[in-house]
Amino acid sequence: MAGVIEDFLVHRADQKLINRLLSQDGDVIRTTHDRLAADIGTAREVVSRLLKEFERQGLVALDRGRVEIRDRQAPTSVVQAL
Repeated sequence: MAGVIEDFLVHRADQKLINRLLSQDGDVIRTTHDRLAADIGTAREVVSRLLKEFERQGLVALDRGRVEIRDRQAPTSVVQAL
């Protein structure tokens, strides 16, 4: 049961994170994983894991204190695949 709840919460977090990233003007967002986590109401570890997966898929590039959106069109298909 705990696994089902965690899967549901993480899936919701990925949608919230994508929406948060895409709501910004421009493709470079100067923020931290902590700030993003606070903004979407989840743990920093969840945001870090999701961003790393987005980076692996080529959707974002990560650097200290910044997230660069590389592909604004793909996130909706990524959320469906996660």
